[in-house]
Amino acid sequence: MPPPSRQQQVLFVDDEKHFLETIRPLFADWSKNTWRIEVAISADQALGILKDSQFDLIVVDVNMPVLDGVQFLSILSRRYPDLKKAALTGLANEEKRAACLTNGAELFIEKPRSAEGLKSVFTMLDELVTWRPQTGFQGMLRRVNLQDVIQMECLGRNSSILEITDRKMSGRIYIEDGRIIHAGVGSLAGEAAFQKLLALASGAFQLQPFEPPPARTIEGQWEFLLMEAARVRDESAQPAADAAPEPARILDTPPGDGQLPRLMETLICSGQGKPLYQWQCYDANGRVELLKKISQYAARLGRLLPLGKFDRLEIQLHDSRAVAQAKSDRLVYVQAAAENGKPPA
Repeated sequence: MPPPSRQQQVLFVDDEKHFLETIRPLFADWSKNTWRIEVAISADQALGILKDSQFDLIVVDVNMPVLDGVQFLSILSRRYPDLKKAALTGLANEEKRAACLTNGAELFIEKPRSAEGLKSVFTMLDELVTWRPQTGFQGMLRRVNLQDVIQMECLGRNSSILEITDRKMSGRIYIEDGRIIHAGVGSLAGEAAFQKLLALASGAFQLQPFEPPPARTIEGQWEFLLMEAARVRDESAQPAADAAPEPARILDTPPGDGQLPRLMETLICSGQGKPLYQWQCYDANGRVELLKKISQYAARLGRLLPLGKFDRLEIQLHDSRAVAQAKSDRLVYVQAAAENGKPPA
């Protein structure tokens, strides 16, 4: 890679002065003086520096007093959306990782305990600060999970158009402020088009700048839309002879009721139980254990009885209804109630 035409402006924020004094000359030397490094010992001091200078990258310590790194990342994402952000901590865990990435960090790095570790940290940060996005975001569906792309756009509350193509069709999914508002492919529109596009096994996609759709055909939480699309895709993959009648959707509004479901809790994990996204989930570890148990019992039951492929478990509670989905690549728990307080039919 050719040397950049100007120095990269990097700001480190950490309440450990000794750490800042160590990395400032070291990273400048490793960068061959292509970095100009500023340091701050608090979020307040860093905000003052950001008012006067423009930076390419900010590296934030997670465990700071008064205003911790997660809160600071949230502020930075709102005030400086184009600023690249990385989180650095001496006490790493999955909960902190998820919180930092959700609040705008592109990297989450554990503080090293050796010089070799510091060099690895520098290498990762240098890759991040020198990376420049291409016009439009492109990818191949064989290599990238389309659901993950949509999830990240919605979590980031972005506005964009996701163009999806394969050899036979071309379609669009419109996302505005993190909400899926329209999808179209061929003569289909709305949820039917959304499900058809997410059922593609291969193809190409590209994120384009947002523009208003021809119509707003989709409403509801993006989590439920992705879950329903996954259910439809999984069922369509089964042989027709094995296909069971389509179960009722857990959160459909009863005819004539007019009440939309109210989301109470959401947890999305990888197949290994690593939390990827959570909202108002007060016992994430407990939910993960529940989902793992459901997966184990479903597999055991499938070996005993010819019941077909396990899809999900619906749970009727006294004031709400929950759905637990345990797949090899994802674990999902969602709980909702109707706006009138009654569990959705």
